[in-house]
Amino acid sequence: MTHPLAHRLATLMDRDLEELHAIVAQWVVETNDELERARYRVFGSELGAVQRRISARSSPPSREEIEIALTAVLALSGRRARGRA
Repeated sequence: MTHPLAHRLATLMDRDLEELHAIVAQWVVETNDELERARYRVFGSELGAVQRRISARSSPPSREEIEIALTAVLALSGRRARGRA
């Protein structure tokens, strides 16, 4: 199951990175859980790398593939955030 933030961003990954950061920042502000805030901050810092990987592909990934990738990055971001706590 994909994360709602991954679902939201999947169709927007071709947009400006600042726009994507603004969406993630909104999620940071809207959550009451400090660990989730940290997770979203780490995730936001990885979005540029995800965009570069997507654009480097010879054929564009499907929306579903992007959602899966973003969900995986969110999971890894959660691990990194917990490691910092």
